[in-house]
Amino acid sequence: MAMIRTFEELERTAKSKPSRKLALAMAEEADALKAVLTAAEQGIVEPILVGNKQSITEIAEQQGLDLSPHRIEPAEGEEQCAAKAVELVREGEAAVLMKGRTPTAVIMRAILNRHGGLRGPRVLSHVSIIEVDRYPKLFLMSDPGINIAPDLKTKAAIIENMVFVAQRLGIERPKVAVIAAVEKVNPTAMPVTADAALLSKMSERGQITGCVVDGPFALDNALSRKSCDTKGIQTEVGGDADALLMPDIEAANIFYKTLAHLTDAKIAALTIGANVPVVMSSRSDSDAIKYYSILGAVSIA
Repeated sequence: MAMIRTFEELERTAKSKPSRKLALAMAEEADALKAVLTAAEQGIVEPILVGNKQSITEIAEQQGLDLSPHRIEPAEGEEQCAAKAVELVREGEAAVLMKGRTPTAVIMRAILNRHGGLRGPRVLSHVSIIEVDRYPKLFLMSDPGINIAPDLKTKAAIIENMVFVAQRLGIERPKVAVIAAVEKVNPTAMPVTADAALLSKMSERGQITGCVVDGPFALDNALSRKSCDTKGIQTEVGGDADALLMPDIEAANIFYKTLAHLTDAKIAALTIGANVPVVMSSRSDSDAIKYYSILGAVSIA
């Protein structure tokens, strides 16, 4: 598979696949509806809109959206909408799950439910696919939405999820940069730098496979070869990273929302580790980000 370098290429990939049924949990949200119906018009998904039918219809009318070709599955409230959408996927009626107005915590509880959820064998983590004008290819970033303060074991699992996504984007051996505030190991003052060094060694010894991991890197080192040259950092990963592992949810979430709200970056937001890809964009994200997220989910499914 050729490496996918832009969202334009990702869209072509999604369109080349058979249309997937998508369950939108709590569909009474304008940007999510617009994104889903745009993807439906392109033949990428067949939506199942889960939620209050009257509210969904009113929002669609306000936005000038035609719901007539699409199924609405009645459900009331956050918990019921999340549970019903998960049930549709679990029963094989849908192949992709998407968060609408449902809060992340609510849909995560439905996914993780022991008796009726979608939990797979891997740790769940949030993976963003990002395109910015000043970087020559797509890159991944994790985890801005699920794992709050991941320990070393969880960070290794988050890397595995990013590798899973990267390889489905045609990146055979992704370069993973472990991000900190500095590029030098300082275990006393900055424990995350020690985690970065350990993850690098784990990769070197084959404990983390399918990729090359290096760090710690300050963000500029990870994305700028000039920065590495200036600081005398000799690295295969620095300046050419395919994936960024952030130290915690705060750093990752701030980075994500800075890109989403202050730049023209294109972003897809996914949860990986469940039995199916989950579109997990923020409720405040634009319909464009939600559409890109659908492209990402369909492309890796």
